[in-house]
Amino acid sequence: MKVEISHNEIYERLLIVEQEVHSLKAETRSLVDAFHAAQGAFVALEWITKVVKPIIYLGTLFAGMVLWWNHK
Repeated sequence: MKVEISHNEIYERLLIVEQEVHSLKAETRSLVDAFHAAQGAFVALEWITKVVKPIIYLGTLFAGMVLWWNHK
């Protein structure tokens, strides 16, 4: 038993598949954009930690010197 499919049915199915592909492409694009935004946030946090570390070290040194001075 052979099922015959008309060109019109094939075309309608093709249109449905194209819509699904475009929908998936849009969803994937937003997901990729979110990953890029997160990557940018991590780069910014890395820069902040590079700046804050020396400040914390200097603050700790200063606090230790103040405590040592007040202890005398």
